[in-house]
Amino acid sequence: MKFIVSTSTPDGPLSYQTASPEIALERARALAETWQQNVTIQDMNGRVYDLDAFDTCFVRPGSADALPGA
Repeated sequence: MKFIVSTSTPDGPLSYQTASPEIALERARALAETWQQNVTIQDMNGRVYDLDAFDTCFVRPGSADALPGA
């Protein structure tokens, strides 16, 4: 599954493509902290989410802390 993380900067739009929801959310949070701008995540079907909605829909609680095989 692919996701596009986008924001606006003083120099223009900035977007990143990621392959996992966890990485998309991590990148989006980093962009929000850096640019203090509206950051969105778009899924491969074209739906656009803000950070809170994306976190609720795609990322399981504690998934970032889970160890593989645990």
